This record gives sequence, C-alpha cells and structure tokens, in this order.
Amino acid sequence: MTTMRILGLAWLLAALAACGDGTTDTPPAASGEGGRPETANIRATEAIGVDGQAISKKVDAALDANDQRKDELDKAIEAQER
Repeated sequence: MTTMRILGLAWLLAALAACGDGTTDTPPAASGEGGRPETANIRATEAIGVDGQAISKKVDAALDANDQRKDELDKAIEAQER
C-alpha cells in the first residue's frame, strides 16, 4: 500500500509540474542532495519520520523524465509545423 501511495504522490506531483505557469523553460535537473525546488516539501517530511530524500529522488526522476518527454514532443510538433 505504501508503494501505491508513493507512486500516486509522484504522479500527482508530475501532473502538477506539467501544469506550469506557461513558460517554456524547463526546470534544472536535480543537483546533488538539493533536488528540484518542486520537491523541497517532500524532503522536509523527514521531520515526521518519512524518508523524504528517497521519495524526493524518485519524484525528481519522474519530473525529469516528464520534462524530457515534453521537450521531445515539442520538437516533434515544431518539425511537423515546418
């Protein structure tokens, strides 16, 4: 059940990240232990006994994959418009 909650949280965060503010810039990839700004609240869950770093890394990877896929789709759309 815990795995389903983690996956659900990762999906929700990825969906929210995809609904950005309309800019075309993609956020920087995770660097070191800092991670992406979008997952700062997840890392803060260590105060309540949850391994926030591990969850944050998984969500960061999902968000990075989402950003990469979005960039690929944008390039494909641009190629078809020409």
